[in-house]
Amino acid sequence: MLSSIDVAVAPLRNLTGDADRQRLLDGFTNHLAADLLRHGRGFSVQRLAYEPANLGKLTGLSEADVKYLVTGSAQRGGPEMLRVNIRISDAATSQYLWAGRYEFDAEELERVGSKMIREISRELHILLLQQEIERVACELDGKYALNECLSNAATALEGELRPDLTAEAQRWLLAALADDPRSVEALVGLARTCQELVSNPWWGDPLSAAIASDLGREVIAIALELAPGAADAHCVQAMLLSAAGRLDDAAHAFERALAMDHGLAIAHGFAAYNAAFLGSPGDTLPAIERAMRLDRADRRHSIWLFFGGFAELLIGRTEASIALLQKSLERNNSYGSARLFLIAALSLSGRRADAIEAATLFRQQYPDCPAGAFEQLWLSRSASRTYRSQILPVFETIRHLGAIT
Repeated sequence: MLSSIDVAVAPLRNLTGDADRQRLLDGFTNHLAADLLRHGRGFSVQRLAYEPANLGKLTGLSEADVKYLVTGSAQRGGPEMLRVNIRISDAATSQYLWAGRYEFDAEELERVGSKMIREISRELHILLLQQEIERVACELDGKYALNECLSNAATALEGELRPDLTAEAQRWLLAALADDPRSVEALVGLARTCQELVSNPWWGDPLSAAIASDLGREVIAIALELAPGAADAHCVQAMLLSAAGRLDDAAHAFERALAMDHGLAIAHGFAAYNAAFLGSPGDTLPAIERAMRLDRADRRHSIWLFFGGFAELLIGRTEASIALLQKSLERNNSYGSARLFLIAALSLSGRRADAIEAATLFRQQYPDCPAGAFEQLWLSRSASRTYRSQILPVFETIRHLGAIT
């Protein structure tokens, strides 16, 4: 799922009759364009100087590829009140795809504007999702029903943690949503595949991972609106929050998931991994062992063993770390994260020749590993002083051996 969409943002038309309001409205438009870029990394955003008279005839060189147009107007409501109408339109047909109406005190534009921008961003992500669903439905020619699509996705996700299997699962989950857009199982599964793309940056380019992160966040929010009591949905939301560095929010979401289903192995495992980033790696291995007892699938065990090896490395138990990371790779030889930290564990234990060999294998498997992937996933992810003091020596060791730049 690699699509992105080109969005043009036109300034709000000032229909209040008050020229002094123009500065406020221009500021809102600027914030909207900037926030869409920040929170919707799959968007290519253009800030138009004016609203086109004919939405279907954008003729400028950079405007020709615009897919959606965000326009709006502001007028007086009651005394000191503003009424703002926002629309998202198909740039090719001028068809309105979404509209929102807001009325508030003029002095509250900045506060209410954040809510408006959040809703616009979400609707654009839904349009991106619909675009992907339609693409897959066209490829499959509508031949597959919901249950068959979900079964095919589950089969793909039972195999090793590999990019081709995640992509295959994602394709079937999109097909399932073409049959039933309100399928909570398909939405949760799709968000999970997005999380896998985010957590394995060696699988693709940074933009693909960024799109997956943003879209996964919106998809799981839809699933939770449909099924607020779904423990697996809360768990996937927590996993996405953790990957985005919102560790405390992730911890609370894991707690909610486990309160609903204490036997949910994936929540135990990923909550323990999140705890390591919060500076408590000593809590990780016992929780990982619990997760492995609850879920005996090799795919999951490879992940749990990596989490345990990662945590043991942070607290200086290098031999235990090596044993766990090697067991993870025995179950999935292409697991980039396990191999990356095995490099550090081997080097820090004095086995430099083995560390160099592991670094060579990593570079062979992932020659195009994006620069900054380590920084995003394992350095800037946590502000905990304890964690940072533990991870920095590991990072320097890996970098010194040339596995990352």
